[in-house]
Amino acid sequence: MERTELAKNYLSDYVGRLTDILNKIDPEKLGQVITTFIDAFKSGNTIYVVGNGGSAATASHMQADFRFFVRYFSKFRPKIIALTDNVPMITAIGNDNNFDDVFVEQMRGQFVAGDVLIAISASGNSPNLVKAAEFANELGGKTIAFVGFLGGKLNEISTVPLYTPNPKGDYGPIEDVHMILNHIIVNYLATDEEFLALT
Repeated sequence: MERTELAKNYLSDYVGRLTDILNKIDPEKLGQVITTFIDAFKSGNTIYVVGNGGSAATASHMQADFRFFVRYFSKFRPKIIALTDNVPMITAIGNDNNFDDVFVEQMRGQFVAGDVLIAISASGNSPNLVKAAEFANELGGKTIAFVGFLGGKLNEISTVPLYTPNPKGDYGPIEDVHMILNHIIVNYLATDEEFLALT
């Protein structure tokens, strides 16, 4: 079979896997996530975003979208920080403490009650994300988890878990869905009267 035909078949399979996960998004949970975002924006609180690997890239992308893309429909600038972006801080913490602390140590002295932590993880079990979520919960913050696979620990401990199950180890489609969720939420804000009223 020619490579073109093989690629066509693989494309069809991949799209099917991706669509399956998208169809599992719980609209009620999505609404809760959006409400948590807007409540934080209204109160002047900060949203922190964390993730590893491809999910770290999604965290950075979220910061760019919510702090700059929103200029197309609002003058309001949400407070959102990706804790994945400060390489000197991450490597210092990883070297002097351990990798499990790279996010929670950045939150110390910064994260306050009412702030929000978004933890993005395919498995939901990354120790550094779980530790950060536990820390946020202890300080009176809210935690949102974008998780796949079997949900993991983050699905259990987060205030608002947005869990879309998929086969364990199938990283591509679930990471795609987490990026799509980012784009759904930020683009939805252009239609939300409560958000648009913020100045």
